[in-house]
Amino acid sequence: MSLGDALLTFVSVFVAALLAFYLDGLRERRATRSWVSEYLGFWRGMLESSAGERDANETAVRRVEASLNGWLASGAGSAPVWDDIDAITVNATVRFTSPLLSIGGGVVPPELLQRLFVADASAPALVAGSDFVTRLFETEVRPLVLGRVVPLEGRDREAVDLYRREFVALFERMRAYGDVLAEIREDLVRLGY
Repeated sequence: MSLGDALLTFVSVFVAALLAFYLDGLRERRATRSWVSEYLGFWRGMLESSAGERDANETAVRRVEASLNGWLASGAGSAPVWDDIDAITVNATVRFTSPLLSIGGGVVPPELLQRLFVADASAPALVAGSDFVTRLFETEVRPLVLGRVVPLEGRDREAVDLYRREFVALFERMRAYGDVLAEIREDLVRLGY
C-alpha cells in the first residue's frame, strides 16, 4: 500500500465517521422534536379542555367575595348568604419545564419557553397562598360561619376582613396565573403543537 492509498483510506474513513456522527445527531434531533411536539400537544389539549373552568371560578369567587362584603357590612338583624361563604383552594398547578430542560429545551421557541418558566415559577407561590387562605378560613372564619355570628365585632371583624383581603389577593394571583396559561395555550396553537 502506498502513502497515497493510505492517505485516501484515512480521508475516506474520516469522512464516513463524520457523516455517521452528523446523521446520528440529526436522527436524535428529529426524535427530540417529535417528543417535544407530542409533549406540548398534550399540554395544549389539557389547557384547551380546561379553558371554560376559568369563568366558573370567577363566578364562584365573586359570589364568595360578595357574601364576605355583605357579612362585614351587616348589622344586627341582617345576615349574609351563609352558604356562599367558603374557601377556594388551588390543589394543583401545571409543571411544564422539568422534562423540557432535560430533553428538549433547545427545540422549544425561546418566547414559549420563557412563558413556561413564568408559569412554573409562579405556581409554588399560588399553592402556598392557597394553603394560607384555606388555613385562615378553617381556623378563623368557619367557626364564625357555623355560629352565624352577626354582627361582626372586634377580633371577629378583623379576622373576616383579613380573610376577605387574602381571599381577593389569592384570586388576583389565580387570575394572573390563568392569564399566563392562556398565553401559553395561544402560543401552542399558533406554533402548531
